[in-house]
Amino acid sequence: MYINLYPNRQLQSTKKTVLGLGLFCATGGAYALMRELFWIHDFRVGWALSSALLTLVGFLSIAVAMDKIRLKDAYLSITPERIMYRLTLTGRERLIRWDNVQAMRMTEHVVIFDQKEGAPRRMRLGLIQQPEMALHVSRSLMLAAIEKGIPVNGKAARPELHA
Repeated sequence: MYINLYPNRQLQSTKKTVLGLGLFCATGGAYALMRELFWIHDFRVGWALSSALLTLVGFLSIAVAMDKIRLKDAYLSITPERIMYRLTLTGRERLIRWDNVQAMRMTEHVVIFDQKEGAPRRMRLGLIQQPEMALHVSRSLMLAAIEKGIPVNGKAARPELHA
């Protein structure tokens, strides 16, 4: 099962916001840099560097909004062997193997995978922008765990479901 956590409409809305922020930063930074270089008689290195940094952040934001710098997909993929997910557009991809999951604990805001080997892994559902999508993700994980016979919140899966 593959779930796209960032629908196209929401992605376009976010890109518009990033474009507006980028234009604001780029024009403000460029104006401040030009002012520092050409109109102010006492050159201030700190102000010039800050202005240049603000301009750079603005141009990077514009590049992201115009897809010149591609963002990664935010998704959840559940297969019989593993769970792979990236909850944010700029986050790392995470992999959890079902055969390493001993138990799962779920709350409204986090899913904790207790592993047989290694420390527990946390999936923060608060990073998912839409609450309905976060609920869908948690229910999908719960159903997959029950199907695999993995205890969820301390309750063992019923044997007749995965027999």
